[in-house]
Amino acid sequence: MADTIELQDITGGVSSSNEFDLLTGTIEQIRKNITNLTNRELEAITHLGKVLPGSDQYNEAREHLESIQKSRDDYEKILERAIENRRRAVDNLRVRKIEEIQFHRRIKEIDHIAEEEDSHDHGHGEEKTGWKRFYDPFFLGFGFLQIALMILYWVFVDYEAAFDPSTANGHDNNIGGFYQFYIDVTFMMYIGFGYLMTFLRRYGFGAVGYTFLLSAFAVEWGLLCMGIARLVAAGGPSHNLTVSVVSLIDGDFAAVAVLISFGALIGKTTPAQLLFLTFWEVIFYSITTYVGQFKVGAVDMGGSMFIHCFGAFFGLAATVFLSPKPEGKSYDHKISRYTSDLFAMVGTVFLYILWPSFNGALAPSGSQPRVVINTILALIASCTATFTWSQFLRPHGKRFDMVDIQNATLAGGVAVGSSSDLVIGPGGALLIGLAAGTLSTFGFVYIGPWFERHFGLQDTCGILNLHGLPGLLGGITGAIACSNVSDNPYGIDVGSYFPHGFGQARYQIFGLLIVLGLSITSGLLVGFVTSKLFKTPKRLFEDDVGWEVAPDYYKLKTDKIDVEIHH
Repeated sequence: MADTIELQDITGGVSSSNEFDLLTGTIEQIRKNITNLTNRELEAITHLGKVLPGSDQYNEAREHLESIQKSRDDYEKILERAIENRRRAVDNLRVRKIEEIQFHRRIKEIDHIAEEEDSHDHGHGEEKTGWKRFYDPFFLGFGFLQIALMILYWVFVDYEAAFDPSTANGHDNNIGGFYQFYIDVTFMMYIGFGYLMTFLRRYGFGAVGYTFLLSAFAVEWGLLCMGIARLVAAGGPSHNLTVSVVSLIDGDFAAVAVLISFGALIGKTTPAQLLFLTFWEVIFYSITTYVGQFKVGAVDMGGSMFIHCFGAFFGLAATVFLSPKPEGKSYDHKISRYTSDLFAMVGTVFLYILWPSFNGALAPSGSQPRVVINTILALIASCTATFTWSQFLRPHGKRFDMVDIQNATLAGGVAVGSSSDLVIGPGGALLIGLAAGTLSTFGFVYIGPWFERHFGLQDTCGILNLHGLPGLLGGITGAIACSNVSDNPYGIDVGSYFPHGFGQARYQIFGLLIVLGLSITSGLLVGFVTSKLFKTPKRLFEDDVGWEVAPDYYKLKTDKIDVEIHH
Protein backbone atom coordinates (compact mmCIF):
# COMPACT_ATOMS: atom_id res chain seq x y z
CA MET A 1 0.00 0.00 0.00
CA ALA A 2 2.97 2.33 -0.45
CA ASP A 3 1.29 3.94 -3.43
CA THR A 4 -1.77 4.70 -1.31
CA ILE A 5 0.24 6.36 1.45
CA GLU A 6 2.15 8.44 -1.06
CA LEU A 7 -1.07 9.54 -2.75
CA GLN A 8 -2.72 10.50 0.54
CA ASP A 9 0.30 12.59 1.46
CA ILE A 10 0.07 14.46 -1.80
CA THR A 11 -3.68 15.08 -1.75
CA GLY A 12 -3.84 16.15 1.85
CA GLY A 13 -3.50 19.81 0.89
CA VAL A 14 -2.43 21.12 -2.50
CA SER A 15 -0.94 24.55 -2.03
CA SER A 16 0.85 25.20 -5.32
CA SER A 17 0.56 24.48 -9.01
CA ASN A 18 3.67 22.27 -8.85
CA GLU A 19 2.05 19.97 -6.29
CA PHE A 20 -1.11 20.00 -8.38
CA ASP A 21 0.91 18.83 -11.41
CA LEU A 22 2.52 16.10 -9.27
CA LEU A 23 -0.94 14.93 -8.20
CA THR A 24 -2.10 14.83 -11.82
CA GLY A 25 0.96 12.75 -12.77
CA THR A 26 0.26 10.32 -9.93
CA ILE A 27 -3.35 9.91 -11.10
CA GLU A 28 -2.14 9.06 -14.59
CA GLN A 29 0.24 6.47 -13.14
CA ILE A 30 -2.61 4.89 -11.16
CA ARG A 31 -4.67 4.67 -14.32
CA LYS A 32 -1.79 2.87 -16.06
CA ASN A 33 -1.56 0.45 -13.12
CA ILE A 34 -5.29 -0.23 -13.35
CA THR A 35 -4.92 -0.94 -17.07
CA ASN A 36 -2.03 -3.36 -16.40
CA LEU A 37 -4.01 -5.11 -13.67
CA THR A 38 -7.00 -5.44 -16.01
CA ASN A 39 -4.75 -7.12 -18.61
CA ARG A 40 -3.30 -9.42 -15.96
CA GLU A 41 -6.82 -10.27 -14.83
CA LEU A 42 -7.77 -11.32 -18.36
CA GLU A 43 -4.65 -13.50 -18.57
CA ALA A 44 -5.44 -15.07 -15.18
CA ILE A 45 -9.02 -15.82 -16.23
CA THR A 46 -7.73 -17.45 -19.42
CA HIS A 47 -5.24 -19.56 -17.45
CA LEU A 48 -7.92 -20.56 -14.93
CA GLY A 49 -10.06 -21.88 -17.75
CA LYS A 50 -7.28 -24.24 -18.84
CA VAL A 51 -6.69 -25.76 -15.40
CA LEU A 52 -8.63 -28.75 -14.06
CA PRO A 53 -11.17 -27.55 -11.47
CA GLY A 54 -10.48 -28.85 -7.93
CA SER A 55 -6.76 -29.37 -8.50
CA ASP A 56 -4.02 -27.56 -6.56
CA GLN A 57 -3.10 -25.61 -9.70
CA TYR A 58 -6.74 -24.48 -10.04
CA ASN A 59 -6.86 -23.25 -6.44
CA GLU A 60 -3.55 -21.38 -6.86
CA ALA A 61 -4.73 -19.81 -10.11
CA ARG A 62 -8.02 -18.77 -8.48
CA GLU A 63 -6.22 -17.18 -5.51
CA HIS A 64 -3.93 -15.34 -7.95
CA LEU A 65 -6.97 -14.01 -9.88
CA GLU A 66 -8.70 -12.84 -6.68
CA SER A 67 -5.48 -11.10 -5.59
CA ILE A 68 -5.30 -9.23 -8.90
CA GLN A 69 -8.99 -8.24 -8.70
CA LYS A 70 -8.57 -6.99 -5.13
CA SER A 71 -5.53 -4.91 -6.14
CA ARG A 72 -7.46 -3.45 -9.06
CA ASP A 73 -10.46 -2.59 -6.82
CA ASP A 74 -8.10 -0.91 -4.33
CA TYR A 75 -6.52 1.16 -7.08
CA GLU A 76 -9.94 2.18 -8.42
CA LYS A 77 -10.96 3.40 -4.95
CA ILE A 78 -7.68 5.29 -4.67
CA LEU A 79 -8.23 6.79 -8.13
CA GLU A 80 -11.76 7.91 -7.23
CA ARG A 81 -10.51 9.58 -4.05
CA ALA A 82 -7.61 11.19 -5.86
CA ILE A 83 -9.84 12.65 -8.58
CA GLU A 84 -12.17 14.10 -5.93
CA ASN A 85 -9.18 15.59 -4.10
CA ARG A 86 -7.90 17.07 -7.34
CA ARG A 87 -11.31 18.66 -7.96
CA ARG A 88 -11.16 20.24 -4.53
CA ALA A 89 -7.62 21.33 -5.22
CA VAL A 90 -8.79 23.07 -8.40
CA ASP A 91 -11.43 24.95 -6.38
CA ASN A 92 -8.83 25.94 -3.77
CA LEU A 93 -6.40 27.21 -6.40
CA ARG A 94 -9.21 29.15 -8.11
CA VAL A 95 -10.20 30.83 -4.85
CA ARG A 96 -6.59 31.72 -4.10
CA LYS A 97 -6.23 33.15 -7.60
CA ILE A 98 -9.38 35.25 -7.19
CA GLU A 99 -8.17 36.52 -3.81
CA GLU A 100 -4.82 37.43 -5.32
CA ILE A 101 -6.43 39.35 -8.19
CA GLN A 102 -8.82 41.14 -5.82
CA PHE A 103 -5.93 42.02 -3.54
CA HIS A 104 -3.97 43.66 -6.37
CA ARG A 105 -7.08 45.52 -7.54
CA ARG A 106 -7.68 46.75 -4.04
CA ILE A 107 -4.08 47.99 -3.80
CA LYS A 108 -4.55 49.88 -7.08
CA GLU A 109 -7.76 51.48 -5.79
CA ILE A 110 -6.12 52.51 -2.53
CA ASP A 111 -3.20 54.08 -4.42
CA HIS A 112 -5.63 55.88 -6.73
CA ILE A 113 -7.69 57.27 -3.84
CA ALA A 114 -4.57 58.35 -1.99
CA GLU A 115 -3.36 60.33 -5.00
CA GLU A 116 -6.63 62.28 -5.18
CA GLU A 117 -7.23 62.59 -1.44
CA ASP A 118 -6.60 66.34 -1.31
CA SER A 119 -9.18 67.20 -3.94
CA HIS A 120 -11.37 64.14 -4.09
CA ASP A 121 -13.10 62.74 -1.03
CA HIS A 122 -14.26 59.22 -2.02
CA GLY A 123 -14.91 60.41 -5.56
CA HIS A 124 -17.29 63.22 -4.61
CA GLY A 125 -15.16 65.81 -6.38
CA GLU A 126 -13.62 69.09 -5.37
CA GLU A 127 -15.61 71.05 -2.80
CA LYS A 128 -17.13 74.17 -4.30
CA THR A 129 -17.67 77.31 -2.26
CA GLY A 130 -18.88 80.81 -3.07
CA TRP A 131 -19.01 81.72 -6.73
CA LYS A 132 -17.24 78.49 -7.72
CA ARG A 133 -20.58 76.72 -7.35
CA PHE A 134 -21.84 78.49 -10.48
CA TYR A 135 -18.89 77.51 -12.67
CA ASP A 136 -20.26 74.06 -13.35
CA PRO A 137 -21.09 72.81 -16.88
CA PHE A 138 -24.13 70.87 -15.72
CA PHE A 139 -25.57 73.69 -13.62
CA LEU A 140 -25.00 76.36 -16.26
CA GLY A 141 -26.03 74.26 -19.26
CA PHE A 142 -29.09 72.65 -17.77
CA GLY A 143 -30.20 75.84 -16.05
CA PHE A 144 -29.98 77.81 -19.30
CA LEU A 145 -31.85 75.10 -21.22
CA GLN A 146 -34.70 75.00 -18.70
CA ILE A 147 -35.16 78.77 -18.84
CA ALA A 148 -35.04 78.74 -22.64
CA LEU A 149 -37.53 75.88 -22.89
CA MET A 150 -39.89 77.55 -20.45
CA ILE A 151 -39.90 80.68 -22.63
CA LEU A 152 -40.45 78.63 -25.80
CA TYR A 153 -43.37 76.75 -24.25
CA TRP A 154 -44.83 79.98 -22.92
CA VAL A 155 -44.75 81.72 -26.30
CA PHE A 156 -45.20 78.99 -28.92
CA VAL A 157 -47.05 76.05 -27.32
CA ASP A 158 -50.76 75.72 -26.63
CA TYR A 159 -53.24 72.97 -25.75
CA GLU A 160 -54.82 70.92 -28.47
CA ALA A 161 -58.32 72.08 -29.47
CA ALA A 162 -59.89 69.10 -27.69
CA PHE A 163 -58.78 70.65 -24.39
CA ASP A 164 -60.40 73.99 -25.15
CA PRO A 165 -63.57 74.46 -23.03
CA SER A 166 -65.19 76.44 -25.86
CA THR A 167 -64.93 73.48 -28.27
CA ALA A 168 -64.99 70.41 -26.03
CA ASN A 169 -66.92 71.51 -22.96
CA GLY A 170 -63.80 71.09 -20.88
CA HIS A 171 -63.41 67.38 -21.67
CA ASP A 172 -60.58 65.69 -23.55
CA ASN A 173 -62.13 63.58 -26.30
CA ASN A 174 -58.94 61.57 -26.88
CA ILE A 175 -57.45 60.93 -23.46
CA GLY A 176 -59.45 57.76 -22.85
CA GLY A 177 -57.97 56.11 -25.92
CA PHE A 178 -54.34 57.12 -25.54
CA TYR A 179 -53.59 57.84 -21.89
CA GLN A 180 -53.24 54.16 -20.92
CA PHE A 181 -50.75 53.67 -23.75
CA TYR A 182 -48.86 56.74 -22.57
CA ILE A 183 -48.70 55.30 -19.04
CA ASP A 184 -47.42 51.95 -20.33
CA VAL A 185 -44.69 53.55 -22.47
CA THR A 186 -43.66 55.79 -19.58
CA PHE A 187 -43.41 52.76 -17.28
CA MET A 188 -41.13 51.17 -19.87
CA MET A 189 -38.86 54.20 -19.87
CA TYR A 190 -38.46 54.93 -16.18
CA ILE A 191 -38.67 51.42 -14.74
CA GLY A 192 -37.99 49.08 -17.68
CA PHE A 193 -34.94 50.76 -19.17
CA GLY A 194 -33.82 52.18 -15.83
CA TYR A 195 -33.68 48.89 -13.98
CA LEU A 196 -32.45 46.92 -16.99
CA MET A 197 -29.23 48.93 -16.76
CA THR A 198 -28.73 48.30 -13.03
CA PHE A 199 -26.75 45.15 -13.84
CA LEU A 200 -23.54 47.14 -13.29
CA ARG A 201 -22.60 46.19 -9.75
CA ARG A 202 -21.52 49.70 -8.65
CA TYR A 203 -23.59 51.93 -10.92
CA GLY A 204 -27.20 51.41 -9.79
CA PHE A 205 -27.76 55.08 -8.88
CA GLY A 206 -26.39 56.15 -12.26
CA ALA A 207 -28.57 53.66 -14.15
CA VAL A 208 -31.87 54.60 -12.51
CA GLY A 209 -31.06 58.26 -11.73
CA TYR A 210 -29.72 59.27 -15.14
CA THR A 211 -32.57 57.39 -16.83
CA PHE A 212 -34.94 59.56 -14.78
CA LEU A 213 -33.14 62.77 -15.75
CA LEU A 214 -32.59 62.03 -19.45
CA SER A 215 -36.15 60.79 -19.95
CA ALA A 216 -37.68 63.91 -18.44
CA PHE A 217 -35.47 66.24 -20.48
CA ALA A 218 -35.84 64.24 -23.71
CA VAL A 219 -39.65 64.27 -23.46
CA GLU A 220 -39.66 68.00 -22.75
CA TRP A 221 -37.36 68.75 -25.69
CA GLY A 222 -38.85 66.05 -27.94
CA LEU A 223 -42.33 67.58 -27.71
CA LEU A 224 -40.98 70.74 -29.33
CA CYS A 225 -38.72 69.08 -31.92
CA MET A 226 -41.28 66.51 -33.06
CA GLY A 227 -44.01 69.15 -32.98
CA ILE A 228 -41.95 71.31 -35.36
CA ALA A 229 -41.28 68.29 -37.60
CA ARG A 230 -44.98 67.53 -37.87
CA LEU A 231 -45.87 71.18 -38.54
CA VAL A 232 -43.28 71.42 -41.32
CA ALA A 233 -44.48 68.13 -42.81
CA ALA A 234 -48.05 69.48 -42.79
CA GLY A 235 -47.03 72.47 -44.91
CA GLY A 236 -45.56 74.97 -42.51
CA PRO A 237 -46.19 76.56 -39.12
CA SER A 238 -49.64 78.06 -39.63
CA HIS A 239 -50.33 78.04 -35.88
CA ASN A 240 -48.64 77.42 -32.57
CA LEU A 241 -47.46 74.00 -31.51
CA THR A 242 -50.10 72.05 -29.60
CA VAL A 243 -49.75 69.54 -26.79
CA SER A 244 -51.94 66.45 -26.54
CA VAL A 245 -51.63 62.97 -25.11
CA VAL A 246 -50.57 61.81 -28.58
CA SER A 247 -47.75 64.34 -28.68
CA LEU A 248 -46.69 63.21 -25.19
CA ILE A 249 -46.29 59.72 -26.64
CA ASP A 250 -44.21 61.30 -29.43
CA GLY A 251 -42.01 62.80 -26.75
CA ASP A 252 -41.72 59.41 -25.04
CA PHE A 253 -40.55 57.84 -28.29
CA ALA A 254 -37.79 60.45 -28.60
CA ALA A 255 -36.78 59.68 -25.01
CA VAL A 256 -36.63 55.94 -25.74
CA ALA A 257 -34.18 56.59 -28.59
CA VAL A 258 -32.04 58.56 -26.12
CA LEU A 259 -32.19 55.80 -23.50
CA ILE A 260 -31.10 53.22 -26.08
CA SER A 261 -28.05 55.35 -26.87
CA PHE A 262 -27.43 55.78 -23.14
CA GLY A 263 -27.00 52.01 -22.94
CA ALA A 264 -23.71 52.27 -24.85
CA LEU A 265 -22.49 55.29 -22.87
CA ILE A 266 -23.55 54.45 -19.31
CA GLY A 267 -20.74 54.56 -16.76
CA LYS A 268 -18.35 56.46 -19.05
CA THR A 269 -19.94 59.91 -19.26
CA THR A 270 -20.72 62.83 -16.97
CA PRO A 271 -24.20 64.40 -16.52
CA ALA A 272 -23.09 67.43 -18.57
CA GLN A 273 -22.01 65.17 -21.43
CA LEU A 274 -25.25 63.21 -21.29
CA LEU A 275 -27.41 66.33 -21.45
CA PHE A 276 -25.39 67.73 -24.37
CA LEU A 277 -25.76 64.41 -26.21
CA THR A 278 -29.49 64.27 -25.45
CA PHE A 279 -30.07 67.81 -26.72
CA TRP A 280 -28.53 67.06 -30.10
CA GLU A 281 -29.77 63.49 -30.40
CA VAL A 282 -33.40 64.57 -30.08
CA ILE A 283 -32.82 67.13 -32.85
CA PHE A 284 -31.29 64.55 -35.19
CA TYR A 285 -33.94 61.99 -34.23
CA SER A 286 -36.65 64.47 -35.26
CA ILE A 287 -34.84 65.27 -38.53
CA THR A 288 -34.49 61.56 -39.31
CA THR A 289 -38.17 60.94 -38.59
CA TYR A 290 -39.17 63.94 -40.71
CA VAL A 291 -37.08 62.81 -43.69
CA GLY A 292 -37.72 59.07 -43.45
CA GLN A 293 -41.38 58.98 -42.42
CA PHE A 294 -42.92 62.30 -43.43
CA LYS A 295 -41.05 62.91 -46.71
CA VAL A 296 -39.93 59.49 -47.97
CA GLY A 297 -43.05 57.77 -46.64
CA ALA A 298 -41.55 54.77 -44.83
CA VAL A 299 -43.92 53.22 -42.27
CA ASP A 300 -42.61 52.02 -38.94
CA MET A 301 -45.42 51.47 -36.44
CA GLY A 302 -43.28 50.01 -33.63
CA GLY A 303 -40.14 52.00 -34.31
CA SER A 304 -37.81 49.19 -35.35
CA MET A 305 -35.99 51.59 -37.67
CA PHE A 306 -36.63 55.14 -36.47
CA ILE A 307 -36.36 54.47 -32.73
CA HIS A 308 -34.34 51.31 -32.13
CA CYS A 309 -31.95 51.45 -35.08
CA PHE A 310 -31.46 55.20 -34.75
CA GLY A 311 -30.85 55.09 -31.00
CA ALA A 312 -28.50 52.11 -31.24
CA PHE A 313 -26.27 53.37 -34.03
CA PHE A 314 -26.23 56.94 -32.75
CA GLY A 315 -25.05 55.67 -29.36
CA LEU A 316 -22.50 53.28 -30.85
CA ALA A 317 -21.09 56.03 -33.07
CA ALA A 318 -20.88 58.47 -30.15
CA THR A 319 -19.16 55.96 -27.89
CA VAL A 320 -16.28 55.72 -30.35
CA PHE A 321 -15.11 59.11 -29.04
CA LEU A 322 -16.47 58.81 -25.50
CA SER A 323 -14.96 55.50 -24.39
CA PRO A 324 -11.54 55.98 -22.75
CA LYS A 325 -8.91 53.48 -23.77
CA PRO A 326 -8.85 50.45 -21.45
CA GLU A 327 -5.17 51.02 -20.63
CA GLY A 328 -5.89 54.56 -19.49
CA LYS A 329 -9.07 53.94 -17.48
CA SER A 330 -10.19 50.98 -15.42
CA TYR A 331 -12.95 48.79 -16.84
CA ASP A 332 -12.79 46.42 -13.87
CA HIS A 333 -16.25 47.42 -12.68
CA LYS A 334 -18.03 46.81 -15.98
CA ILE A 335 -19.35 43.60 -14.48
CA SER A 336 -22.40 42.50 -12.53
CA ARG A 337 -22.99 40.80 -9.22
CA TYR A 338 -25.78 38.48 -8.14
CA THR A 339 -28.10 41.15 -6.71
CA SER A 340 -27.50 43.64 -9.53
CA ASP A 341 -28.44 41.00 -12.12
CA LEU A 342 -31.59 40.31 -10.14
CA PHE A 343 -32.58 44.00 -10.21
CA ALA A 344 -31.89 44.11 -13.95
CA MET A 345 -34.35 41.27 -14.47
CA VAL A 346 -37.05 43.50 -12.96
CA GLY A 347 -36.46 45.89 -15.86
CA THR A 348 -36.57 43.01 -18.35
CA VAL A 349 -39.93 41.77 -17.04
CA PHE A 350 -41.47 45.27 -17.15
CA LEU A 351 -40.31 45.77 -20.73
CA TYR A 352 -41.55 42.32 -21.76
CA ILE A 353 -45.03 42.92 -20.34
CA LEU A 354 -45.46 46.47 -21.66
CA TRP A 355 -43.85 46.16 -25.11
CA PRO A 356 -47.17 45.58 -26.93
CA SER A 357 -48.32 49.02 -25.73
CA PHE A 358 -45.12 50.58 -27.05
CA ASN A 359 -45.62 49.11 -30.52
CA GLY A 360 -49.33 49.87 -30.62
CA ALA A 361 -49.52 53.25 -28.88
CA LEU A 362 -50.11 55.25 -32.07
CA ALA A 363 -51.69 52.52 -34.20
CA PRO A 364 -55.14 53.16 -35.68
CA SER A 365 -57.87 51.56 -33.63
CA GLY A 366 -58.56 49.03 -36.39
CA SER A 367 -55.02 47.66 -36.33
CA GLN A 368 -54.23 47.93 -32.61
CA PRO A 369 -55.41 44.38 -31.79
CA ARG A 370 -53.19 43.06 -34.58
CA VAL A 371 -50.21 45.01 -33.24
CA VAL A 372 -50.71 43.66 -29.71
CA ILE A 373 -51.10 40.05 -30.84
CA ASN A 374 -48.12 40.15 -33.21
CA THR A 375 -45.91 41.74 -30.55
CA ILE A 376 -46.86 39.26 -27.85
CA LEU A 377 -46.24 36.28 -30.15
CA ALA A 378 -42.87 37.70 -31.27
CA LEU A 379 -41.81 38.25 -27.64
CA ILE A 380 -42.80 34.70 -26.70
CA ALA A 381 -40.74 33.30 -29.57
CA SER A 382 -37.69 35.45 -28.81
CA CYS A 383 -37.88 34.44 -25.14
CA THR A 384 -37.91 30.71 -25.91
CA ALA A 385 -35.22 31.09 -28.58
CA THR A 386 -32.95 32.98 -26.18
CA PHE A 387 -33.16 30.34 -23.47
CA THR A 388 -32.47 27.63 -26.06
CA TRP A 389 -29.42 29.30 -27.61
CA SER A 390 -28.00 30.72 -24.37
CA GLN A 391 -27.52 27.27 -22.88
CA PHE A 392 -26.17 25.89 -26.15
CA LEU A 393 -23.74 28.67 -27.13
CA ARG A 394 -22.20 29.77 -23.84
CA PRO A 395 -18.80 28.11 -23.17
CA HIS A 396 -19.70 27.05 -19.63
CA GLY A 397 -22.34 24.72 -21.09
CA LYS A 398 -25.73 23.59 -19.77
CA ARG A 399 -26.16 26.88 -17.90
CA PHE A 400 -28.08 30.00 -18.89
CA ASP A 401 -26.35 33.38 -18.99
CA MET A 402 -28.17 36.35 -17.45
CA VAL A 403 -26.75 38.73 -20.07
CA ASP A 404 -28.71 36.86 -22.73
CA ILE A 405 -31.85 36.41 -20.65
CA GLN A 406 -32.01 40.07 -19.58
CA ASN A 407 -31.71 41.35 -23.15
CA ALA A 408 -32.18 38.96 -26.06
CA THR A 409 -35.56 37.80 -24.73
CA LEU A 410 -36.87 41.26 -25.70
CA ALA A 411 -35.49 41.23 -29.25
CA GLY A 412 -38.78 39.97 -30.71
CA GLY A 413 -40.53 43.17 -29.63
CA VAL A 414 -37.85 45.22 -31.39
CA ALA A 415 -37.85 43.22 -34.63
CA VAL A 416 -41.61 42.93 -35.08
CA GLY A 417 -42.13 46.68 -34.66
CA SER A 418 -42.04 47.65 -38.34
CA SER A 419 -44.46 44.91 -39.36
CA SER A 420 -46.54 44.72 -36.18
CA ASP A 421 -49.59 46.40 -37.79
CA LEU A 422 -49.37 44.31 -40.96
CA VAL A 423 -51.09 41.01 -41.67
CA ILE A 424 -47.99 38.88 -41.17
CA GLY A 425 -50.03 36.13 -39.51
CA PRO A 426 -49.40 34.50 -36.14
CA GLY A 427 -46.84 32.19 -37.73
CA GLY A 428 -45.01 35.16 -39.23
CA ALA A 429 -44.90 36.91 -35.85
CA LEU A 430 -43.45 33.80 -34.23
CA LEU A 431 -40.89 33.46 -37.03
CA ILE A 432 -39.73 37.07 -36.62
CA GLY A 433 -39.45 36.62 -32.84
CA LEU A 434 -37.54 33.37 -33.22
CA ALA A 435 -35.09 34.95 -35.68
CA ALA A 436 -34.66 38.04 -33.49
CA GLY A 437 -33.99 36.04 -30.31
CA THR A 438 -31.49 33.87 -32.16
CA LEU A 439 -29.73 36.84 -33.78
CA SER A 440 -29.57 38.78 -30.52
CA THR A 441 -28.15 35.84 -28.54
CA PHE A 442 -25.52 35.23 -31.21
CA GLY A 443 -24.75 38.95 -30.97
CA PHE A 444 -24.14 38.83 -27.22
CA VAL A 445 -22.05 35.66 -27.45
CA TYR A 446 -20.00 36.37 -30.60
CA ILE A 447 -20.68 39.61 -32.50
CA GLY A 448 -20.38 42.13 -29.65
CA PRO A 449 -17.17 40.60 -28.24
CA TRP A 450 -15.72 40.48 -31.78
CA PHE A 451 -16.27 44.22 -32.26
CA GLU A 452 -14.72 44.91 -28.86
CA ARG A 453 -11.64 42.78 -29.58
CA HIS A 454 -10.98 44.06 -33.09
CA PHE A 455 -12.25 47.66 -32.97
CA GLY A 456 -12.26 48.49 -29.26
CA LEU A 457 -16.03 49.19 -29.36
CA GLN A 458 -17.14 49.55 -25.72
CA ASP A 459 -20.88 48.81 -25.85
CA THR A 460 -21.71 48.72 -22.13
CA CYS A 461 -25.25 47.32 -22.33
CA GLY A 462 -24.98 45.56 -25.68
CA ILE A 463 -27.37 47.87 -27.54
CA LEU A 464 -26.00 46.61 -30.86
CA ASN A 465 -27.34 43.15 -30.04
CA LEU A 466 -30.67 44.14 -28.45
CA HIS A 467 -31.66 47.17 -30.56
CA GLY A 468 -29.30 47.54 -33.52
CA LEU A 469 -29.31 44.07 -35.11
CA PRO A 470 -32.98 43.26 -34.31
CA GLY A 471 -33.90 46.75 -35.55
CA LEU A 472 -32.19 46.01 -38.86
CA LEU A 473 -33.98 42.68 -39.00
CA GLY A 474 -37.26 44.49 -38.31
CA GLY A 475 -36.66 46.98 -41.12
CA ILE A 476 -35.97 44.16 -43.59
CA THR A 477 -38.93 42.00 -42.51
CA GLY A 478 -41.15 45.09 -42.68
CA ALA A 479 -40.13 45.61 -46.29
CA ILE A 480 -40.80 41.94 -47.07
CA ALA A 481 -44.25 42.19 -45.45
CA CYS A 482 -45.04 45.32 -47.49
CA SER A 483 -44.08 43.55 -50.71
CA ASN A 484 -46.66 40.80 -50.10
CA VAL A 485 -49.72 42.87 -49.24
CA SER A 486 -53.11 42.75 -50.90
CA ASP A 487 -56.35 44.62 -50.37
CA ASN A 488 -58.34 41.75 -48.91
CA PRO A 489 -56.44 41.06 -45.66
CA TYR A 490 -56.75 44.69 -44.60
CA GLY A 491 -60.29 45.24 -45.72
CA ILE A 492 -59.26 48.66 -47.00
CA ASP A 493 -57.53 50.18 -49.99
CA VAL A 494 -53.77 49.51 -49.67
CA GLY A 495 -53.15 52.84 -51.31
CA SER A 496 -54.76 54.59 -48.35
CA TYR A 497 -52.90 52.40 -45.83
CA PHE A 498 -49.42 52.80 -47.36
CA PRO A 499 -48.16 56.12 -48.77
CA HIS A 500 -46.82 54.31 -51.84
CA GLY A 501 -49.42 51.55 -52.18
CA PHE A 502 -48.09 48.27 -53.56
CA GLY A 503 -44.66 49.84 -54.15
CA GLN A 504 -44.11 50.48 -50.45
CA ALA A 505 -41.34 47.88 -49.98
CA ARG A 506 -38.60 49.85 -51.75
CA TYR A 507 -39.36 52.92 -49.66
CA GLN A 508 -39.01 50.82 -46.51
CA ILE A 509 -35.45 49.91 -47.52
CA PHE A 510 -34.76 53.53 -48.46
CA GLY A 511 -36.02 54.64 -45.05
CA LEU A 512 -33.76 52.11 -43.31
CA LEU A 513 -30.72 53.41 -45.21
CA ILE A 514 -31.63 56.98 -44.23
CA VAL A 515 -31.78 55.95 -40.57
CA LEU A 516 -28.39 54.25 -40.74
CA GLY A 517 -26.74 57.15 -42.55
CA LEU A 518 -28.11 59.93 -40.35
CA SER A 519 -27.71 58.08 -37.03
CA ILE A 520 -24.08 57.07 -37.60
CA THR A 521 -23.07 60.44 -39.06
CA SER A 522 -24.77 62.49 -36.36
CA GLY A 523 -23.54 60.16 -33.62
CA LEU A 524 -19.94 60.49 -34.73
CA LEU A 525 -20.25 64.28 -35.01
CA VAL A 526 -21.95 64.82 -31.64
CA GLY A 527 -19.67 62.31 -29.90
CA PHE A 528 -16.57 64.04 -31.23
CA VAL A 529 -17.74 67.51 -30.19
CA THR A 530 -18.78 66.22 -26.76
CA SER A 531 -15.36 64.66 -26.18
CA LYS A 532 -13.69 68.00 -26.94
CA LEU A 533 -15.99 70.20 -24.85
CA PHE A 534 -16.27 68.14 -21.65
CA LYS A 535 -13.95 66.16 -19.42
CA THR A 536 -14.54 62.44 -18.97
CA PRO A 537 -15.19 60.98 -15.49
CA LYS A 538 -12.12 60.34 -13.32
CA ARG A 539 -13.26 56.77 -12.74
CA LEU A 540 -15.62 54.58 -14.74
CA PHE A 541 -18.73 52.62 -13.71
CA GLU A 542 -18.67 53.92 -10.13
CA ASP A 543 -21.57 55.77 -8.53
CA ASP A 544 -19.51 57.71 -5.98
CA VAL A 545 -18.00 59.82 -8.75
CA GLY A 546 -21.31 61.64 -9.27
CA TRP A 547 -23.58 60.62 -6.39
CA GLU A 548 -23.64 60.78 -2.62
CA VAL A 549 -23.59 57.15 -1.51
CA ALA A 550 -24.24 55.31 1.74
CA PRO A 551 -21.23 53.98 3.70
CA ASP A 552 -21.97 50.34 2.82
CA TYR A 553 -21.31 51.20 -0.83
CA TYR A 554 -17.58 50.99 -0.12
CA LYS A 555 -17.91 47.40 1.06
CA LEU A 556 -18.34 46.53 -2.61
CA LYS A 557 -14.71 47.48 -3.14
CA THR A 558 -13.57 44.37 -1.21
CA ASP A 559 -16.06 41.91 -2.68
CA LYS A 560 -14.43 38.60 -3.52
CA ILE A 561 -16.85 37.94 -6.34
CA ASP A 562 -15.26 37.99 -9.76
CA VAL A 563 -17.66 36.89 -12.48
CA GLU A 564 -14.98 36.74 -15.14
CA ILE A 565 -12.81 34.34 -13.13
CA HIS A 566 -15.69 32.00 -12.31
CA HIS A 567 -16.70 31.91 -15.97
